[in-house]
Amino acid sequence: MRKLVATNNIEKDEWLKHRKRGITGTDAGAITGMNPYVSAMEVYQDKISDEIVQFDNESMRQGRDLENYVAERFMENTGLKVRKANAIYQNEEHPIMLADFDRLIVGQKAGLECKTVSPYSADKWK
Repeated sequence: MRKLVATNNIEKDEWLKHRKRGITGTDAGAITGMNPYVSAMEVYQDKISDEIVQFDNESMRQGRDLENYVAERFMENTGLKVRKANAIYQNEEHPIMLADFDRLIVGQKAGLECKTVSPYSADKWK
């Protein structure tokens, strides 16, 4: 993996433009039918469009607000250390593959995605 772009000092529109340059983990979930909120066709339409769509809702905000808490609990439970990634990474062998990790695991070639979910949607993840 190589660092495609540092993300700690860019605006959200610019960050979204860089994510259009390839397939992220979020896109992969939709493409494979595992994301009930976005279809493969919607991913395709987004990638070929120059339009930048900024969508947000309360669940997404809570996920961002709780990201640090999830990372702290991960470190507490595993004994591993993590740090913010602050970058979009690109696979050198397959440049269409992008990674936008929430955290990187220190001393490993591994990322951490800090996800939360409402107990009311638990049936969607069985």
